[in-house]
Amino acid sequence: MLNRNLMPLLAARALGLLAATNAPPTFGADTDETGVARVRLVGAPTRYAVDVERYRFGANPDVRNRAFYPIPQDVVTLETYLHCIDAMEPAAIAQNPNRGMDGPRAFMPVLVKYAQTGEAQWGDACIAMLKAFHDGMRRQVAERKWFWQFEHPAALIPLYRRHLVRGGVMEPEAPWFREMWLCYCRNLHVWDSEPVEWRGGCHRSMPEAYAKGRAADWYPDIPEAAHWKRYSELVFRDFWRARDVPQNDTGYMMGPLIILACGGDQWTGDDRVYNDPAMKRLWDRLLVEVSPDGAINPYGPNGGWNSTADYRIAMLERIAAKTRDGRYRFGAHKLLNYLRYQSREADPKTYRLDAGSPWLISLAWLFADDAVKPSMPEAGSLCSQRREAIRVPHTDKDLTERLLGDADARENFGHICCSWHMTEQVWPDKLVLRSGWNPGDFFALVELHPTSFPANPGGIMGLNRWGAPFTQIVTSKGASVENRALIEDLGGTAKRRYHGDKLRIDEFWHTGTMPDIRSALTYFRDTTEATFARVQVDNMDGLPVVYEREFIFVKNRFLATRELVTFEDSFHARVAPLWNTHNIGPQIGSHWANTFIHQPVADNGTRSAKAPPVDLLVWFAPRADCRMEVVDRLQDDPRAEACPNQVRYMWEGTPAVGETLVFTQLYYPHAPYRARATTNNPNPGAKAAYADGLQATAHASGITVIRDDPETTILRLELESGRVEWVLFNPDAKPMEIGDDQTTEPMAYIEENE
Repeated sequence: MLNRNLMPLLAARALGLLAATNAPPTFGADTDETGVARVRLVGAPTRYAVDVERYRFGANPDVRNRAFYPIPQDVVTLETYLHCIDAMEPAAIAQNPNRGMDGPRAFMPVLVKYAQTGEAQWGDACIAMLKAFHDGMRRQVAERKWFWQFEHPAALIPLYRRHLVRGGVMEPEAPWFREMWLCYCRNLHVWDSEPVEWRGGCHRSMPEAYAKGRAADWYPDIPEAAHWKRYSELVFRDFWRARDVPQNDTGYMMGPLIILACGGDQWTGDDRVYNDPAMKRLWDRLLVEVSPDGAINPYGPNGGWNSTADYRIAMLERIAAKTRDGRYRFGAHKLLNYLRYQSREADPKTYRLDAGSPWLISLAWLFADDAVKPSMPEAGSLCSQRREAIRVPHTDKDLTERLLGDADARENFGHICCSWHMTEQVWPDKLVLRSGWNPGDFFALVELHPTSFPANPGGIMGLNRWGAPFTQIVTSKGASVENRALIEDLGGTAKRRYHGDKLRIDEFWHTGTMPDIRSALTYFRDTTEATFARVQVDNMDGLPVVYEREFIFVKNRFLATRELVTFEDSFHARVAPLWNTHNIGPQIGSHWANTFIHQPVADNGTRSAKAPPVDLLVWFAPRADCRMEVVDRLQDDPRAEACPNQVRYMWEGTPAVGETLVFTQLYYPHAPYRARATTNNPNPGAKAAYADGLQATAHASGITVIRDDPETTILRLELESGRVEWVLFNPDAKPMEIGDDQTTEPMAYIEENE
């Protein structure tokens, strides 16, 4: 460690030019004559000026400081949701029922006021809106032959009917409602194209089937009643076979789930979609992915930071009321408090949420039951599971018959929606690394599923501490390497490993070339201090390699990982562990960099969200054959606008068959530091400086590599002066001495006693 009494470090060294090494510097292509690291910049140079207030809280992030951590921690009740709804000014909404086909969504606060008060004026306003909705449908049909709006009307209008009938302002057989609903069902084309009555448990087919099933139940005298009833039953059967949804994302996944949450009881006549034991896997997914601060790390196709968190609030309240399980309410209330923090309103105590949330908060009020008391979920780490989803040709009726049964023979009826099909195979879903549920706790979300689009098993989708995110993935339906090793066949000579089912569609929408990627969680141990896990991925990206990633997640401290790539064929390869972020620096060295996300990107790239000021050290164990690169991702991929910069540690070569490469990383959240001038004297000897070596290197100088090879990695950490910690990766479980301790564990974390 550096002596604090020594002369402060010079700013020129501190600003990325001080490498954290465990041996004297070597000179060559990657260093200048003084041993200072040269770092290659790939793409157009990016410069930034950070708001000076980022540094105002000093070196100790404190969630008790409301200025630093303004996320509310309020108790949430029905009254809280009502405060949010009243802040949306439902009286003003009610004055304008002419909302076209957006009316059912926009008017949900008005429906809440009717359900709350029973006053006819609110119910009459809802009826006026539904009639205007009918007019909007007819206009679209006249202009375009059909309309495509499938989600909000299908989910919400049956709820309007239920509450308006229950309150007495509408009769169950009201002719105007019958005409409106039949107009909706007869002209709905969910893909905005000719085909209708799509099959499968997907986000377009399920709303269509649910809506037509309601029409058949409400109006059994209509000509379509028997057919629509059968169609509705078939689609529910498609879903019920898997009791899972194909979308592995924080976007499209909400489509089928909101239909089930809003109308599962109407669809089936019972509560099976809420209470069936196999459904717990699906509903728990909505809960366990919530961060300790109440945020949702986006993954897969998504709408940006905290994507569809408001959907989860409504659905978790519904599931809590149906199952009487207070864990779901606990998660919903975490989400609501964080959503209030992200409001555009300046007052942290505001109840006025952003424009996209009112209909979902209204659903939360309609569903919530204060008799169900919130209870903290399990505070440890876990691994969730998911049924395998594959994409297949959607117009092949023979395939529909084989996969789903009862295929519709008509040309424009009964295609497989979104080409998605759920198989019987169960794969790992997410590795959830959790320090607890307290504000500011360290949290990570790791993708494990092998057949998702994009496929990123082993990739870190989210990492959070003190309410701040440290990465944000792109919104993508295709290939995008996210916070896992990049493995490339540079010569194009490797024999790709494709799945034996040649009907499967890959990330580029080609059949017959679906990579045969397989994943497994091969080790998992959770303790009060740390979580230890290992995932193995065969045929990563279809290449003849075995990819393994080991995790030592030290709770409320840091995350250490190893990525091992074993070559089952020899080919000219590029391999690089990488981290996607917004800002890289100002501290940066030859194998490490300080990083941070100043403001995560929300609302489909149109809004900067809020985040407490926290930085992340990204440290790669030094290798003589690797070079660190800072990459402008936008030079190759415009989808990276939400997270445009990358730091990676690049290796290139032609490994032998059976050779294993190991890349070790450490991720350490910490307070932001900047170099401060000690004087305003222009004398060249008076340089700006950090307080000490740990600040100057974003704590990289506190990491010592004792050993790092495929068999064993040992790191000695002194990330805080005087506090010594050790991490051990020991996959063969050999006897090891770590400091003053001995262990045969395959992974270990040890903190030395003072």
